[in-house]
Amino acid sequence: MAYNVEDFLAENVKPKNETKEVKIKGFKSPFIIKALTADEFNEMQKQATTSYVNKKTHQRIQETDQGKLVDLMMAEAVIQPDLNNEKLQKSWACIADPAGVLKKMLNAGQYADLGQSIQEISGFDIDSINNYVEQAKN
Repeated sequence: MAYNVEDFLAENVKPKNETKEVKIKGFKSPFIIKALTADEFNEMQKQATTSYVNKKTHQRIQETDQGKLVDLMMAEAVIQPDLNNEKLQKSWACIADPAGVLKKMLNAGQYADLGQSIQEISGFDIDSINNYVEQAKN
């Protein structure tokens, strides 16, 4: 089957700025999240990754702090409420820490549900991620 290059041009592809409202119990207004682009995700992954040289093998090792990566993803994807808003940060006693504000606002289950919504809107296959996590545990 032949393909048409026109189908892949930027102006002919669905825009990446997809958003979604997520209603969370206890809040009058819904949270609004956006899909993360591959570039945004790669930048966050770099921020959450450290490298060092193993003293025994002398090989460079890179480790990604998964908790930090999730925090960065959550803070970047939530567009309402504005987690960088000074009044919101003061209210939750978490200045200059957007991810920290979100963690204080939500209980653990709400945080996980919001994270799952962000992964879904960003194109991650949740079943594949869950299977990968289960395999890693075994």
